[in-house]
Amino acid sequence: MAPTDPARRLLEHRTGHPVISLYLDLDPERFATAPARAAQVRSLIDQAARQLDAADGLGHDDLVTLRADLRRIDDYLNSREPPFQGAGALGVFCSGRDDLFEVIQLPRPTPGRVVIGRVAYVEPLVEALQQRRWLVALVNRRVGRVLGGPVDRLEEHANFDEYVHGQHDQGGWSQARYERSVEKDAEDHLRRVADGVNQRWRSERFDRAAVGGPVEIVPRLESHLAAEVKANLAPGRVEVDLSSANDDEVRRALAKLVVEDEKELERETLDRLAAGVGSGGRAVGGPEDTLEALNERRVQTLLLEPGFDQRGARCQSCGLLMLKSGGRCPADGGVIEQLEHLREAAIEAALGQGADVMIVRHYPGLGPLQGIGALLRY
Repeated sequence: MAPTDPARRLLEHRTGHPVISLYLDLDPERFATAPARAAQVRSLIDQAARQLDAADGLGHDDLVTLRADLRRIDDYLNSREPPFQGAGALGVFCSGRDDLFEVIQLPRPTPGRVVIGRVAYVEPLVEALQQRRWLVALVNRRVGRVLGGPVDRLEEHANFDEYVHGQHDQGGWSQARYERSVEKDAEDHLRRVADGVNQRWRSERFDRAAVGGPVEIVPRLESHLAAEVKANLAPGRVEVDLSSANDDEVRRALAKLVVEDEKELERETLDRLAAGVGSGGRAVGGPEDTLEALNERRVQTLLLEPGFDQRGARCQSCGLLMLKSGGRCPADGGVIEQLEHLREAAIEAALGQGADVMIVRHYPGLGPLQGIGALLRY
């Protein structure tokens, strides 16, 4: 599932003070140079300033603080501090009245945007961070590499380049005894690589594991992996020649496996959704039923199509989500606010109750449900 901890953490800043959420696109094809990034920053800051000039309902103190927040973001993004290197985009979240200033690297390019609201705008963050973290072991009889991270930022954690017998030594050993020695060296090598994988899995947070190597070697490596690693092992192998592949080639090879793994996860989740919708099972589909489940805090996984969005409404006091505005909240009589983007509100509600969020990219299974559904806890 999506690693949504940063988004959940940001949404905890619900003190009622406004938050500026700015996303800076670092797509290398468009914003690789400092002048291009500076022009984008200027445009986003100007957009935010216009939003403040036209804002209704903000008190004097909030306006003063938000203008100071904008200057802080502007100064930061035009300094030498921003972590541009290796990022597809940056998310910058600032609220001076909440003592909030957080910068998050996003692994993939994200359109530049600035939003000023009562809570942080996290939808682009959730979508960009949906990439899962992988732990990858590549082996042959002589060499082993352990790499980890999101597929497009995979980095080497350990390298096992060891001496393993490869040809007959002129030492008088019998051929059979020599071959046993060769196999023992190879098995010891594979055990050391597996131990490295097991230790790394236990010391860091990974979502999936993958292996690559000769077809006769990989099963021997897998036999030494810990049970928790095996349980999260993707089917298939990373198809790469370890003796000659560079890091980019390894990432491309893993990316093919990742796409197949994502498709399998989506297919499995959509099948669970289809089996549960309309049968009294633990699933709902469509905006009305999904909002009801979110309001009842029963959602385990919220599923959305990339293009799903519509207007909606929300109670300002209790947070009840509705499809239509007007009147008072049926739950507590609170004031109803109109929402231009129900998608963002649904994501906020899901994260606020500890649910996962899945953006379904590979299959049209949500189409009959108007682009939204949920797996339920009960």
